[in-house]
Amino acid sequence: MNSLPFVSVIVLNYNGERFLPTCLGALRAQTYSTDCFEVIVADNGSTDSSLHLVRDAYPWVTVHETGGNLGFAGGNNAAIAVARGDYIVLLNNDTAPAPDWLAQLVAVAEEHPRAGIVTGRMQLFYDQLEVTLYCDAPLSTPSPKKGEREEIPSELHVFDVDSRLPLGVVQYLDGFGGWERAASGERFRRMRGRGVIGVPVPHGSGSFTLRLHLAAQPPATATICANGQTLARVHLTPEPQHLCLEIPSSVAATARPVMQNAGSILFADGHSRDRGIVVKNHEALYETDRDQFNAMEEVFAGCGGNMLLRRTMLNDVGLLDDDFFMYYEDTDLSWRARLRGWQVLYAPHAVVRHVHCGSSKEWSPLFLFNVERNRLAMLIKNGAPRQAVGECTRYAGWAMRSLIESSAAALLARPGASERCARALLSMRVVGSLARSLPSLLRKRAHIQRTRITPQHEIEKWFHMTHHG
Repeated sequence: MNSLPFVSVIVLNYNGERFLPTCLGALRAQTYSTDCFEVIVADNGSTDSSLHLVRDAYPWVTVHETGGNLGFAGGNNAAIAVARGDYIVLLNNDTAPAPDWLAQLVAVAEEHPRAGIVTGRMQLFYDQLEVTLYCDAPLSTPSPKKGEREEIPSELHVFDVDSRLPLGVVQYLDGFGGWERAASGERFRRMRGRGVIGVPVPHGSGSFTLRLHLAAQPPATATICANGQTLARVHLTPEPQHLCLEIPSSVAATARPVMQNAGSILFADGHSRDRGIVVKNHEALYETDRDQFNAMEEVFAGCGGNMLLRRTMLNDVGLLDDDFFMYYEDTDLSWRARLRGWQVLYAPHAVVRHVHCGSSKEWSPLFLFNVERNRLAMLIKNGAPRQAVGECTRYAGWAMRSLIESSAAALLARPGASERCARALLSMRVVGSLARSLPSLLRKRAHIQRTRITPQHEIEKWFHMTHHG
């Protein structure tokens, strides 16, 4: 008789037809016994052909229609209600788990009975090749002073980097300023001397073509290198030009996996961040996976796109909070589990490749609203009184000041006033949503705090005190 525990893998889907074949194919290839796990596609009211695809091509998958777009929390909760597993595993539809992914998650959970949540190692879908650009020495021109020459620093302007992977992540790793707009309206980033770009590499392609859109001001020669090899030297002018570089297979093979999540950390103001992300000059960058996250260890929170939940923990703590719709529901559940004495563990060998924001758009108004609203709602439910009141008061004051200042800027027709007004109005929507939800949030808080067994000082040991970006 098979002694493996039965597991329910829930793949939440909303118009994810293009992602499902890769995800479901990888689930079919799991080394975990097929008799010991089920796959449930929880469909949140898709309008594409997702349901037809699953029913026609994947008869071994159970389809559960939620009846509409219930968000991440509501959709998963609806599937959990019909799942049969001792363990519930949440998996994003835009992922490709490694063959032993499920076995690794379960092994950690079985070895640690107080692990209510086990989160795996999430990497970006494509490996990254580091491409270095050099801009030649400053241009020497006659100076107004007789007999002297003046050096004018040359700048390289990078408008676009394209390896023909629309969902691949291009990273400006070092040496670049922020995004600017040229007179033509095109966006670009500038560098002087040396800059490093992380380029996503197609799977199994050997050599591939890298397309660059570059200019230099004043004219300069750029040298483009990767893995110690010079790929091109090209003279650039202020007029942007397109370059096509053939990256040889020997260079492409040096690309490395990139971390996205190895569990999550929490800051004292309620912001969370993926382990595997660093913030540099107010920009979030994904770390190259150099085995720095190879240890099985406790983390504050799990990632909802690659996370095992113990059934007995859910019975004790409750499900994801339906009111969160999307974002922070995983951190909220992890916090509630900790308050009840459960552990959250990171399983380094449970590897999933993820198309970042394949199913949602980062920094969209919907993203920003839910992130800010749910961060504060989580603090109201779970945080110390001073933490919850202090951060909510600070945010409400900032939102009101932003509204007043942006309204004044609009009346004076200052540049960028419309964008500032949009941000201010969004922040006021957050305040309004929290005010309407406050009675419900306070009832939840009363239950959580009444039933907690972990003291506040044990929770606060996990807080990171400084949040940048």
